[in-house]
Amino acid sequence: MGSSIGQWLLYRAKDRALTIFSLVIPPGSTTPIHDHLSWGLVGLYKGGQEETLYRRVDNGEIEGHAQLEKIDVYQVKKGHVYHILPPDQDIHSVKATTVFTPSVSIHVMGNDTGSVWRHQYNLQTQSVRAFRSGYSNLPDKEPKNKVS
Repeated sequence: MGSSIGQWLLYRAKDRALTIFSLVIPPGSTTPIHDHLSWGLVGLYKGGQEETLYRRVDNGEIEGHAQLEKIDVYQVKKGHVYHILPPDQDIHSVKATTVFTPSVSIHVMGNDTGSVWRHQYNLQTQSVRAFRSGYSNLPDKEPKNKVS
């Protein structure tokens, strides 16, 4: 995810239809805008976060192009739980709002989020690219950026 953001696998079902991982975001850092392509529940264990939720408004017909619309921004506090649900509540970015400590969230996802090819979006260039986030505590056996 970049910027020293770590995604730590805690549990993965044999069929990879369920994973539990922690996401650690350094103070003031923000994840790229991304999707999960799965349902999920996220609980904030430590720190604070600001989640910005987006909706894709183009039809996806032009490869590498994506237009997003910001639909919500909300503060997540320690102990709060929120859901991820494609297609309308899946594209987001997360910022750690704490000054001295990282934010730590626990994700329960309906896929193997670190291993599946997902999408990373860029608002400024209106672009999208495939990526795999991987897990910080597992060796990466495949490239994180899909080669076209």
